[in-house]
Amino acid sequence: MRSKKRANETATSVRKDMRIDKDLLAKIDDIRGDVPFSAWVKRAIKMRLEGLEIKPIESVLTTISADKKRKKKPQQPVKTTTVRTANELRAEKTKQLLFSSISSLSQAEKSEILNARYPKSQYRKAIGELVSKDSIAKYWNEIEVMLKK
Repeated sequence: MRSKKRANETATSVRKDMRIDKDLLAKIDDIRGDVPFSAWVKRAIKMRLEGLEIKPIESVLTTISADKKRKKKPQQPVKTTTVRTANELRAEKTKQLLFSSISSLSQAEKSEILNARYPKSQYRKAIGELVSKDSIAKYWNEIEVMLKK
């Protein structure tokens, strides 16, 4: 039995409505130039999914007449760059705080932490509560190894 298509679906695509902030829309309009909005958004989404940096489009596909094909500029090879998200940067900063604080602890403090009833809480108190309990719990295996050294 075939499933029924909705009014906003075709065989290859689905229509989605979305609300965009005016500030964001102004930034997009500045960058996209004379490229159709939907084409620019599709390209930006594909680039984001592929981990590429979004850059302005140089040329626009133009149609001369209904009988002729679209003209395109030759495509330049795309350089792949790794985009680091804010969450990745925050995680790296948290790890640096956690691991650098271990070196400031004396051997007696380290053994006191490891022998405590709640070592994660004791470690958090010892470093001055710079990071959350969840962060300590997430990296506890690595912290414990460093404390035992």
